[in-house]
Amino acid sequence: MFQPEYEEDSPFGIDPNFDLSYLLQKAEDYLQDYNEELITKAFWYCYDNHKGMVRKSGKPFYTHPLNVSIVLLEEFPIYDSQTVAACLLHDTMEDVDSVTWDSIKDAFSLEVARMVDGVTKISHKEVSQTENKAASYRKLFLALVRDIRVILIKLADRLHNIRTLHYLPPNKQKYIAEETLNFYTMLAHRLGLLKIKIELENLSFYYLDRESYEDLKGRLTQKRREFLGYITSFLGTIETSLNQHEIDHTLTIYHKHEYEIFNMIQEGKSLSDIDNFYSINLIINSNDISDCYRAHGIIANTFDSIKFLDYISKPKFDWYKSLHTEIIGPDGKKIELSIRTQEMEAIAEDGFASKFSLKNKRKALNITREDTEEWGEWMQEMIEEYPDNAIQIIWNSIKVNLFDVDVVVYNKKGDPVSLPDGSTVLDFAFSKSYEDGLHCISAKINGVIKDLSYELRYGDQVEIITSDSVKPEPKWQQNVVTFKAVISLFHYFKDNPFVEISEKKDQHSFIKMKIIGEDREGMLKQITEAIGKNSMHELHISAQEEDFEGVFTLKLKEDDDVNNIFLKILNIQGIKSVNLLDD
Repeated sequence: MFQPEYEEDSPFGIDPNFDLSYLLQKAEDYLQDYNEELITKAFWYCYDNHKGMVRKSGKPFYTHPLNVSIVLLEEFPIYDSQTVAACLLHDTMEDVDSVTWDSIKDAFSLEVARMVDGVTKISHKEVSQTENKAASYRKLFLALVRDIRVILIKLADRLHNIRTLHYLPPNKQKYIAEETLNFYTMLAHRLGLLKIKIELENLSFYYLDRESYEDLKGRLTQKRREFLGYITSFLGTIETSLNQHEIDHTLTIYHKHEYEIFNMIQEGKSLSDIDNFYSINLIINSNDISDCYRAHGIIANTFDSIKFLDYISKPKFDWYKSLHTEIIGPDGKKIELSIRTQEMEAIAEDGFASKFSLKNKRKALNITREDTEEWGEWMQEMIEEYPDNAIQIIWNSIKVNLFDVDVVVYNKKGDPVSLPDGSTVLDFAFSKSYEDGLHCISAKINGVIKDLSYELRYGDQVEIITSDSVKPEPKWQQNVVTFKAVISLFHYFKDNPFVEISEKKDQHSFIKMKIIGEDREGMLKQITEAIGKNSMHELHISAQEEDFEGVFTLKLKEDDDVNNIFLKILNIQGIKSVNLLDD
């Protein structure tokens, strides 16, 4: 059963000198860049400005930023004293009227002030709570792509808050737990912070549905006990096989957490049908990647392998690397196995994006400054134009582009292109360039013509087909998910409002289309059928060597879909090009 963290049991809040001494010792133990003077100054600044404030537990309020700083040091990959200082100050600008950006910048530094400002919630009395929340999401997004340390402070803050959530009333508990599950767990996932993600998920699950949590935990205890004996004996067989081939390794057992099992049940599985309560982590001690593949080959020859995924040659979006396999053990039970080096294991546990972005001054995400500014401006426009729906619009955009699983496709040259899952041909076109997106008419997917709404799949080879005559239609906005495509179309229709032409039965327009293809029997008939006999107005045909060339004038009604006609023609065998001509 879940055991809450009781602040009354904490030694903090009685003697601030003791509290500071404890914090400094932790900082010295964990930081590469230890600055005692800076941390001491930040501690007393925090203590003085929160004087008289208390937590729901009755503890002095300054103990919260103190505890968050200790959580940050002990459980997050933090290396610099500036981050600890900003963590100590993270509530001052929000809770104390006299503390401002300028006062923190003057007392500390521009770097510390920026981090504190990044963590501080938006709060404007003149706008609605919904607009405040949407603006806060925008601010967190900008922090995520500009300085990842802000997000680490925010995650540490949320972790301490949810560990002490029992002090709040049930309605507040559910609100915070739901926000944690929908937002903060995804941040942890994106940064590869596995342990943090699991704890946030389990605690959120507990507060959202305590009865289901406790029931599942009790049932899992017995199931795990039964399965553990099985998997332990199974490890011996793997151990022997690897030792015979002189592969230096370490085997560990990882059990799926309650929320993960709960989701499997929600998807329709019964607890009795779930075999893989545990998975095996095989760590290669040599750090030689080739040994990972050797180890997999040995295991696959010993047991039946029914699934294999290679995240070493193609790492995940968060730089996670590993070989994943699912094998059939004794008695026909499925067992999941991951194989990685010690270095890969460190990344899987602590998160590459957080750990190495701090060391190497890297951004948390591979997004350009121009993209960041443009996306941020679009979010602000959403807040101003759609205040009631801004939270959902902004959150959906962040979630799809930053947190959802990536799909990797390949361009015409064979270069990999990573896009959010659910991306379409149009998303791919806008990822190439703004002009390609605006004038995209279709694409060849693995050599087959597909329309703009086709949802890309892992491994697809994509060749965009464009025409200068094509212009965006409002319905395109329903077929895109990437921020580049969404923002581009939003601004296009803002600058070029779509005007509906009044419906008249005799309203027609004429377009000219030049079609080149193989000069073969039946070609003209197939083109005519694709265009539609009622749409044919005039035709000029010529032949050059082996090619058929025709200029077709089409008489179209307003509701005729030119793109659809293009697609039908492009799907005809032997067609080489289709282009619209100016009158």
